[in-house]
Amino acid sequence: MDCPKWILHGLCLISLVGGSEVIQLLVRVKQELDFDYLLVMRNRNYSAPDVVEDLMAELSVPVLQLDEGVSYFIHNNTDCRLVSLVFLGNGILEDHRGLLNALVLNLRHMTTSRVIFLIPKEVANEGILNELFSACWKMRILNVIALFADHEATKTYYTYSPFPNLQVEEHPYDLEDPKPFFPDRLRNLHGFHLPMIIGGTSPRIIAYKNKKDQVVYEGTVGHFMMAFQQKYNCTFVQPLLAKDPLAFAPSMQTVMAVRNNSVEMSMSLTFPPVFPPFGFSYPYEQLNWCLMMPVEADVPPLEYYTRVFELSAFLLTLGILVIISCLLTTTLRLHGYPTASSEFLLHDTCLRGVLGQSFVEVMRTPTLVRGIYLKICVLGILITAWYNSYFSSYVTSAPKQPPFRSYDDILASQIKVVAWKPEYAELFGRLLEFRKYEPMFFIEPDFRQYLARRDSMDTRFGYMITNGRWLVIKEQQKVFSRPLFRLREDFCFFNNVPFGFPIHENSVFMEPVQRLIMELAETGLSYHWMTTGFSELIESGEMHFLDLSPHREFRAMQLQDLQYVWYGFAFMAVFSSFVWILEVLYFSLQSKQSFFKRFISQKYI
Repeated sequence: MDCPKWILHGLCLISLVGGSEVIQLLVRVKQELDFDYLLVMRNRNYSAPDVVEDLMAELSVPVLQLDEGVSYFIHNNTDCRLVSLVFLGNGILEDHRGLLNALVLNLRHMTTSRVIFLIPKEVANEGILNELFSACWKMRILNVIALFADHEATKTYYTYSPFPNLQVEEHPYDLEDPKPFFPDRLRNLHGFHLPMIIGGTSPRIIAYKNKKDQVVYEGTVGHFMMAFQQKYNCTFVQPLLAKDPLAFAPSMQTVMAVRNNSVEMSMSLTFPPVFPPFGFSYPYEQLNWCLMMPVEADVPPLEYYTRVFELSAFLLTLGILVIISCLLTTTLRLHGYPTASSEFLLHDTCLRGVLGQSFVEVMRTPTLVRGIYLKICVLGILITAWYNSYFSSYVTSAPKQPPFRSYDDILASQIKVVAWKPEYAELFGRLLEFRKYEPMFFIEPDFRQYLARRDSMDTRFGYMITNGRWLVIKEQQKVFSRPLFRLREDFCFFNNVPFGFPIHENSVFMEPVQRLIMELAETGLSYHWMTTGFSELIESGEMHFLDLSPHREFRAMQLQDLQYVWYGFAFMAVFSSFVWILEVLYFSLQSKQSFFKRFISQKYI
């Protein structure tokens, strides 16, 4: 193109922007919604030295002037609101393709900001408008108006609405009219068909066919889809729908569909691989990745006796017996009754009274001794009642084994933690200090087998589980006669892991998604949908009202339950026999010695 022609268009642009009408338009736009920066973009061949000065003087905002050869990530350096003023020197869009591409790069993550195109054409051209607005929608620039050189005479400006179909709109140019120049087009999408892809597993997304053979989406993601469609008046469509509408793509495949522009967004909660999480929404779910371990097993019945006689309680009882025995023996000696030195340690009467056995009372018992006897009887009643109550409670509600207190306890036990291979690799890839606990895990490479094993509620294993799935299992265990598992929040590998929806980083629908996520979290609906996952899985047929816990049945006492009692009886029998043998030998030797002494004395006398 000839240089004089470019200069002529540049002069037209200078007169266009330098006119009071455009300045007043920007003032009116600033009144609608304040902005902190003004971005001026033009081709480098245009020379407009006084444009920036006029704009800064009239609007009192910083002006950033760029051309098609410069791309500047504005959002990465400031979160301030921005209005863009773009000069199109002629009506040929191809001559400004580089300028539009640079505009999109400059407005990265800010494509819903307001853009004003200035076109130095005397008469509005519908072909130019259709081509310009189609390019803007393809590049995800939503809030756009276009002004031609005759806008002061025609009092007209042009914009477009992509919902439900792309259409050019012509509006009267009246600065006194309260109607906004940039209406909020995302409040009502007018039935727009929004392309997306669904992924994930239950309970996040629960899909089934109802009695009318219609596909129903529930779960936290399914309810979010319904809420989004109702709030913004749009319809989700799936251009990549599989033959089976109830089969969903893996998470990484849904991310790739968004990145290659096959769909606008993915309804599959995914962990952002990099931070800051460009291309992902605000976290819809913040999960904790913890261990779900079996509830501690019941103590075997044979240990009830040892549990009742704990060491501390046994020593306390023994100490009381020694004190009472010492008191009783001292009192009897003071009243002139014969006593043995061993009775200071443990008196026979005291031991029999505590065990509930009868004992012989001394003749003409003093009052103080009778009081001690009464104390022994009361002590015997207390110990018997204490023993019976403890033992009865253990029989009706068995005590539990001690819980795991560390990962070393789990490693030393017989319980293996089932982990899906990719999750296992993720864990040990991020937490190198856990490598010493590798023998603790049972690796399952097949995802379907992993889900089947986890849903079987096999108490021989522990499971790596998220808090969202735990809410479902927690509700399911209310059907059981007794719970089988509990979430160990002290054994969490990761906490507050953000999971959001993959969405194009420049998508105009990013803001509506963010807004709805925050509103649902504020009202508590997202958490409510997580808690109702079990009932929805029942409705879909994935789960049933089944009691998977082992039934408690009456169990009579068996011989092996008295194992420690028999051990004690055998020990005491052997010990008493040994003492009896010692006594026999002792008295036998004593009698032989006395016989020998008598024999010697008679012989020499």
